[in-house]
Amino acid sequence: MSYNLKKIAVGIKTIERLRIRQQMLFEEYGSILHSTRNMPKQKADLIKTGSMYWIIQRNVLVRQKILDIKSVIRSDGSKGCEIELHQDLIKVIPTPMRPFQGWRYYMDEDIPPDLNINDDGSEEIPDEVNSELIKLGLY
Repeated sequence: MSYNLKKIAVGIKTIERLRIRQQMLFEEYGSILHSTRNMPKQKADLIKTGSMYWIIQRNVLVRQKILDIKSVIRSDGSKGCEIELHQDLIKVIPTPMRPFQGWRYYMDEDIPPDLNINDDGSEEIPDEVNSELIKLGLY
C-alpha cells in the first residue's frame, strides 16, 4: 500500500498558474515547499512512495512526488510542517473532488491514473478539452 496526499490549490485556476507559482517559489528558495499545520502520520511512507495530488477548480488534475517532510515552528510559535515537492507536475486523468480543508490521504483505489505517460509534449491540449474528452470516453 502506498500513501499519497490530496490538497486543494487555493486561488489557482489552471495547471499553468500552479506551475508559474511553484517556479517562483523554486527561484526564490531553491525548492518547492508546501506549508501545512498538521504533520502526516505516514511521513516515512509518503517520502518513499507518495505524491501530492493537486485539486484545481474542483478536479484532481496533477500530482507531484513528495521528496521530504519536515517539522517546523512557525513565526507565531505554533507547530507545522513543510512538504518538499519535486518540480515536475504530472498530469492525471481529471477527477472531480469535493472541497475540504487542509490535506487528506488519498486512498489507492481512488487515485486517478497518470495522463499522457508517453506524450512527447509536442501538442498541449487544454485541461478543459481533456476533461470533456474523458467524460465522452474519447480519450
